[in-house]
Amino acid sequence: MGKPKKLDKELKETSTIAVKRAYDHIKDMAIDFSIRPGEQINEIEVANNLEMSRVPVREALNRLVVGGFVSFDHGKGFFCRKFSESEMKELYGVRFDLEMGAVRQACQDGNDDDISSILSDWEKIANTYLNMSQEELILLDESFHIRIATLCGNMERVAFLQNIYERIRFVRKIHIEKDLRRDALVREHLSLAGAILKRDEALSTELLECHLGPNSQELRENIRTGMLRIYAADMT
Repeated sequence: MGKPKKLDKELKETSTIAVKRAYDHIKDMAIDFSIRPGEQINEIEVANNLEMSRVPVREALNRLVVGGFVSFDHGKGFFCRKFSESEMKELYGVRFDLEMGAVRQACQDGNDDDISSILSDWEKIANTYLNMSQEELILLDESFHIRIATLCGNMERVAFLQNIYERIRFVRKIHIEKDLRRDALVREHLSLAGAILKRDEALSTELLECHLGPNSQELRENIRTGMLRIYAADMT
């Protein structure tokens, strides 16, 4: 006799929730490198910590491989993503291309009310950001860029950008630690949103190009700082 349909549905829903919990937990550790780059992920330990079976953990890990947060080595298992200058440069480059396309399209087709809403929100943030934590500000910064990409409804572009921002968040948090960079970030957002609202594509793309992050030397220094923090326990 088969399982009642109601029970079967409840089991599927429970499984879905468990996979999401495991996915979010492991992804957060990979984003912040709580699991060191290239370190093997202990499925049993994760399952025990989350008080679930290995099945949803394994499903979550497979999904994270697709997103670039985890790698899989046949015969060995799952490993935390690598952390290298070359990968960061590639991700920054793809972000630049995607955001340039998004800003150009927003200038042409974005809805005035939606653009005005972004500008208005950042005018409020400009009065409060000094009291925000680094984590709060970096998430608001990511939201700003995702909202611009969303203006024209290209959700494939949005999905790619969300993935990239999560994968470079560790380095970008280091980048905005200095007060001068935090100040510049807010000013640049206001200028960019204002230029998009005016439909000034030339100015918008120029502002975005100046805004989109550190140069090669700064990126290299931020990565070095990140590596020192990841392995700080080994140096004491």
